Amino acid sequence: MIVQVQQLIKCALQDIGAVAKSEMPTSDEMTDGLSKLNFMIDAWSVRSLMVLGSVLEGFPLVPGKYHYTIGPAGDFTTTRPSAVTDAYIRDGRSIDTPVGILTPDEYDALGDKAIAAGRPQELRYDPGLTQSASLTGAIDLYPAPDASTPYVLYLGEQKALTEFGALTDAVTFQPAYYEALEYNLAIRLWPQYHGVGQPIGNDLKALAADAVRTIETMNARRVTARIEAPGKRGSYSVYTGEYR
Repeated sequence: MIVQVQQLIKCALQDIGAVAKSEMPTSDEMTDGLSKLNFMIDAWSVRSLMVLGSVLEGFPLVPGKYHYTIGPAGDFTTTRPSAVTDAYIRDGRSIDTPVGILTPDEYDALGDKAIAAGRPQELRYDPGLTQSASLTGAIDLYPAPDASTPYVLYLGEQKALTEFGALTDAVTFQPAYYEALEYNLAIRLWPQYHGVGQPIGNDLKALAADAVRTIETMNARRVTARIEAPGKRGSYSVYTGEYR
């Protein structure tokens, strides 16, 4: 099914009684609806369960280099991730080794961050400033890769949901998103047409909440149990029997 943004906005306005079924919204109503829709999509982008899975991308590493920028014009050329959820290193023999994800405090506590001692074991991701014009984040590896073998870093990334640029754009989200977009947009448009004090209908709220739960269930990731052990950096995987 192909749905255009203008159809989505019209349905949302019909849901709140702002326009009749046979009536077309005005140009101003459509433009305002597009803005509200994009605001909502941006808000969803920072909620991990509203983002469909993660994108896996691989980037070759440079011997001795531990700091890499990631973004449209970065060392790793791609769309800047909103988060890095997991990572692994592939060496010249095509052997994959997990890479631990450090918090900023854990990374700051490391000693010689520029040391080159074989295969990187951990990384820290800094998404950069939200309002940065460069849209570039940073990946810091520990330790830095040595020159003994070529390494490729694979990152599991969460990307921001894509905003719509025009009313005629096709909605390319997974089908499960259609109802969530329509009903939750209707709730955001409600105060403009009914006033802040007017309660939203329970039926509409229930439809919006149920549609969001469907997406969150679809996007939920399996949790791998790990055991923290004293004196060991990272965590212990009960599946591999190794420390990360």
